[in-house]
Amino acid sequence: MNKKALQWLYSELPRLVAQGILTPDADARLRAHYGPVEPARPARLAVLIFGVLGALLIGAGILLVMAHNWEDLSRPVRAGLSFLPLVLAQGLVAWTLFNRPQSLAWREGTGALLFLMIGASIALIAQTYNISGDLPRFLLTWALLGLPLVYLLNAVVPALLYLWGITEWACHLRWEDGFAAGYWPLAALVLPLLAQWLRAGRYEVRPTLLLWALCISVTVAAGVTIERVLPGLWVMLYAGLFALLFLAGEFWCADAEGFWTRPLRHFGAAGVLVLAFMLTFEWPWKEIGWHYWYWDRFHHSGWRVIPDVVLGSLIPIAAIVLLGMTVRRKTPLGLLFGLTPILAILGYALASMTETYAPSAGLFDLYLLVAGLWLLVTGIRINKQGQMNVGLLAVTALIVARFFDTDLNFLLRGLIFIGLGVAFLVANLVMLRRKGANHEQA
Repeated sequence: MNKKALQWLYSELPRLVAQGILTPDADARLRAHYGPVEPARPARLAVLIFGVLGALLIGAGILLVMAHNWEDLSRPVRAGLSFLPLVLAQGLVAWTLFNRPQSLAWREGTGALLFLMIGASIALIAQTYNISGDLPRFLLTWALLGLPLVYLLNAVVPALLYLWGITEWACHLRWEDGFAAGYWPLAALVLPLLAQWLRAGRYEVRPTLLLWALCISVTVAAGVTIERVLPGLWVMLYAGLFALLFLAGEFWCADAEGFWTRPLRHFGAAGVLVLAFMLTFEWPWKEIGWHYWYWDRFHHSGWRVIPDVVLGSLIPIAAIVLLGMTVRRKTPLGLLFGLTPILAILGYALASMTETYAPSAGLFDLYLLVAGLWLLVTGIRINKQGQMNVGLLAVTALIVARFFDTDLNFLLRGLIFIGLGVAFLVANLVMLRRKGANHEQA
């Protein structure tokens, strides 16, 4: 039982005993069965943030001190000073492992400091000896050298920096027309530690932070690692990715409390709604499909099509499999967001086989309208203000977008905007009054 439900149960037990519904012995047995409520630990995130902030300030201070009269120093002296921040940071990490192995602040702070000093030392040595190189190679070297810190210190900040490094590497490599599919095995290197943290405490700070970072990282990487030999493949890829994230959150993190502890669910839902809104326009559906296949690129480097085939098929298929499990569980919200890969495949087929784009865009017009109305109505029914506002925002965005596509005069547009604003205010006012009434009754 989660903490919130347990707190509610313990608050109800005295009243049930007083009314004779439960005996004192049953009360004691229930408390012994569920155990005490674990105290909240809001300070852990603050400790982590201030530890990392301290490490960043120390690292910046060291580099600024070294920058004083840097150009006036001889090359051997500059080379020695280039390694000094790295050596000092390694000493702090060693001291932490031997003297403060249980301190979250020390592990995270020294891990972040050493990770940053690795990059600083590489850059300073390259500048001192005029070593030529490119930015993607520097980022990859830096990330791989910092990866052992993730496991050595059991720390999340080095893991976040590692994910940032390989994501930046993939983006810059793609910008230079390189092959960035190596991102995926590199990202998988942090998964064993994530699995360990999830087993120890699924909703703790470290796994939650890492899941948020992974959601952002894989979203960026999905777009830069495919070669786009098949135009428009990103539609099915991202529809499958966001649906997969949402459904995974529904299946394995359904009992989480609050927004913060549900990264997969909320990131996936936001991605689905934003993508659906984009697909209501005609521009994503133009010049896609087999008629626009990049044959020249395929013949010259056929192996580079592999990421397109693998990612463009496995991710939507995995989402559809989870959707089938959702249907068996009869969860309406999972069904609503899990349908997007099927709709994307259907829209892609329609746009590929015909020269008209209206059916594909209209399909997502209908989907976004239904999804928004469902979220709005159910949010009001179950007294969830956030869900109600998301539904209302989705419907509003759709209406506004279609009005800009038509030739309505400014007076009519203004009146409609006023009506939508009034709807927002009235809906939230009604919801707040209902919550106040419920609180008074409780």
